[in-house]
Amino acid sequence: MRNKKRYAVVIDTYVYADNDYMARKMAHNIKRTINGDHTRIIEINECPFASIETRALDDIGEPTPTSKWTNNDPLPF
Repeated sequence: MRNKKRYAVVIDTYVYADNDYMARKMAHNIKRTINGDHTRIIEINECPFASIETRALDDIGEPTPTSKWTNNDPLPF
C-alpha cells in the first residue's frame, strides 16, 4: 500500500423505491458492494422527476431488521 496513492471518489446515483425505508435499504446495499476502506453514505434526498423540490431524509442510517415481526408491525413496502 505504500506505493499506491489514495483517491476520494464521490458517486451520485438514483435509486427508485416505494418509500424512505426501501431507499435507505437500497443505498446501503449499494454501499456494501463497493470495494473501499471507508465507504459511507453522506446524504439521501428524495428527488421527484421533473421537479426542483427535493427533500433530505433525516435518517440515512442503515435500517435494522426488527428482532421479531408481529401482525401489528408496518410492512416495509
